[in-house]
Amino acid sequence: MKDTISTLLGTFGRYRWHIIALVVFGVASSLLEGIGINAVIPLMSFFIGGGVGGVATDFITGTIQGLFTFLHISFSFRFLLIFIFCLFIARAISVIVFGYIRGWINADFLGKESEDVMRRVLLASWSFSLKQKIGTVHNTLVRDVQQTGNLLDAVAQTVQSFSGFLMYLLVAINISPIMTVYTIGGGAVLFFLLRPFLRRAQRIGNHAAGVEKKFSQFLSEHIIGMKSIKAAGVERAAIAEGNDHIHLLRRLSIRQSFISTVSTSFFQPSAIVIVVLLFLLTYHSPGFSVISFAASLYLIQKIFTYLESGQGAMQSINGLLPYAKNIATFKRNLSLHRESADGDKSFILNEELTFKKVSFSYDEVKQVLNGVDFKIRSGETVGLIGPSGAGKTSVADILLRLFKPNEGELLLDGVPSEEIALEEWRKHVGYVSQDVFLLNSTIEDNIRFYNKDLTAEDIENATKQANIYDFITELPEGFKTMTGDRGVMLSGGQRQRIALARALASRPKLLILDEATSALDSASEKLIQESIRTLHGSVTVLIIAHRLSTIEYADRLLVLDHGKIIENGTPQEFLAQPNSYFSKHHGDNHG
Repeated sequence: MKDTISTLLGTFGRYRWHIIALVVFGVASSLLEGIGINAVIPLMSFFIGGGVGGVATDFITGTIQGLFTFLHISFSFRFLLIFIFCLFIARAISVIVFGYIRGWINADFLGKESEDVMRRVLLASWSFSLKQKIGTVHNTLVRDVQQTGNLLDAVAQTVQSFSGFLMYLLVAINISPIMTVYTIGGGAVLFFLLRPFLRRAQRIGNHAAGVEKKFSQFLSEHIIGMKSIKAAGVERAAIAEGNDHIHLLRRLSIRQSFISTVSTSFFQPSAIVIVVLLFLLTYHSPGFSVISFAASLYLIQKIFTYLESGQGAMQSINGLLPYAKNIATFKRNLSLHRESADGDKSFILNEELTFKKVSFSYDEVKQVLNGVDFKIRSGETVGLIGPSGAGKTSVADILLRLFKPNEGELLLDGVPSEEIALEEWRKHVGYVSQDVFLLNSTIEDNIRFYNKDLTAEDIENATKQANIYDFITELPEGFKTMTGDRGVMLSGGQRQRIALARALASRPKLLILDEATSALDSASEKLIQESIRTLHGSVTVLIIAHRLSTIEYADRLLVLDHGKIIENGTPQEFLAQPNSYFSKHHGDNHG
């Protein structure tokens, strides 16, 4: 119970005043209706007694008579009827306000929680994000947030149910304490008997939340890899595995629905049994009144209705709590692994970029980079080559400040990278990878890429630099042409040149090309090489390449092997050295 309250307070703490308002209006609506029902007793006495209301027999009726006397209003059938009508109008207003607050809280929570989780995900460190499963993150952002919103709704329903239960109980005690005590005794026994269903619902909810995440991950992986699945002819095997997840989710859903139905289905027959027993116990008692008995029965029916809805709401809370706990845990982990944005110095590259004895490992076990030392002068085009697994992409990731070196430092004109604001750094670094990411949007949107400061002229100039302008202008829709999901409407070379245009549009001082031409045909590669050559002297360029033809026009080459720089010189110098890495592999790459 303590854990449940802690989770609810942590999740919905910012809505405490709104929830207090819900309690106030929930109590008010129930109290107003209860007083109205109680006032029906003297009203019916007027009607049956031919206009004589008689002496008040309970506290509420006496209070109403006192109010009428204080206001100098005749306690008569007509004015009492008007009073009851006003009570129910006030109750209707309370119900409307309650419903509005409840709906507002739910909508506000869904919006703000989605924004908060998405912001934390995008601001988390790359090292943490790499370890997350796509399906799990997507499921948390969508399903868990939605289900936690439903949890808030269940909490609001619980507030309404138990505030209503309490108010109707007080009014029922006012009319007939004995009948109410019997009723509460029966309700308490019933509620105690149904407690195991609450615990069972929470266990099923925990299981279902875990299965949903696994299924979401399964869907993400298989949608992304659909081409490979079809090419391997394993569609039916994949379908069978997916069906296992679906069938398990279905079984859990059925069990949860069954438990919820069973736990609430006993209220109505229990209420009927209690009503019959109450009639037998009170019919022959002194002062028995049919009107009071009828009013008490109505109130008891309302009490059991609210008990039933309260039980259902608590059942929902127990089933939905795992989703709130998942979000709380996920947000806590994201906060712990938030990307550091410290630094207040500007990005200035007038002299050189320096890797100074940089060592790095992903898991602190296997060293990827080991004491790497090199410099890139401003305006220079440098090629970084070496065998697969040598650590070339790790160099790029450190230059992008996605990772921090375990040892050594990255210097910009002698200034440590940590002293330069992260946003400032990335604003001046352009990056094009082998796996191009394009939005399912227009070519213009993909080049702009959320940079609202870019003008149409900036975008055009960038496409001209990337040798893609003529292709775009020949399209029927021009820059408004849709690229399709992940750029499927374009060829590989076209996607790469649009990505290059995106990188160039922000006028970077450092451009990193990570295997950007490795999967392209020779014609597309030649166009990108021409683009790179036009940048010579104005932009500092690092080209990471496996295909050596891409970097044969570089000012200087760095050869990385087993995490160390083993060669450093110009292409011409290496070609003159038969034993150099570049010389040995140059012919193979041109064959």
